[in-house]
Amino acid sequence: MKENKKAVAVVADFKFLRKYATTFISNLRNQGNYQGEVLILTSLITPTFLIKIIKKDNNVSVVRLPKIKFDKKTKKRFLSLNTNDQPNRFKKKNFQWFKLNLFHMRLKEWDKIFYLDINLTIHKNLNDLLKIEVDDLFLAKADGYPDYNRLLISQFDKGQPEIKQMEKKFNLYANDYFQTGLMYFDTSIIHKDMIDDILKIAEEFPVSITNEQGVLNLYFQNRKGVFKELPEYLGDDIIYYYWMIKNKSILITKQLVEQYK
Repeated sequence: MKENKKAVAVVADFKFLRKYATTFISNLRNQGNYQGEVLILTSLITPTFLIKIIKKDNNVSVVRLPKIKFDKKTKKRFLSLNTNDQPNRFKKKNFQWFKLNLFHMRLKEWDKIFYLDINLTIHKNLNDLLKIEVDDLFLAKADGYPDYNRLLISQFDKGQPEIKQMEKKFNLYANDYFQTGLMYFDTSIIHKDMIDDILKIAEEFPVSITNEQGVLNLYFQNRKGVFKELPEYLGDDIIYYYWMIKNKSILITKQLVEQYK
């Protein structure tokens, strides 16, 4: 039986590529010991030729896809949300919506996709992680790990009128809802209308204060049996955590320091 065609993928605009691409790819190759294909998902006009490491590394492929667009009414709603004294992500981090293109039909060229935010840090060999069973599944880490105190409703502006309707349709009190900084999935879950179906949820309920993260959680609630939480450990290593932990070995982190007390 032939080995599945896998790839590590990132999503980035030119600003993030210029800031993080060299560090990320070097980190992936050296600390991660991953020599396979890397996909950079970006817009149709991103000048990737200006990023030296993309030209230098022969196993990096640029996948250009259209921007994710919303109508004026939906944009206005997202821009008016109460974001709890945090910057409005729809305004400040709009390119996060480009992650929906991870579910574009073009990605079915590969069998398995391991997505990482380009500003994550890899500390150890990733190859055993990529052997985790993911057939017909979507794996991601719970946003509330390790205490699971946060609920999915925290991803939305609770003062919006749509919340009552959402409570009837979705489990907004799930404590295992996932974050979208690290996702591993079988491309068998992708279908031709998938992005449109996700966007329909975003447009019907334009109340996510975390851009695509809240909406993707709603979408995968409608696809029973597809989402499964990424395991906590791989051998003696914690697979992913936001912070470093004293005397603990972690494969991937967001920060390079321990959590503030």
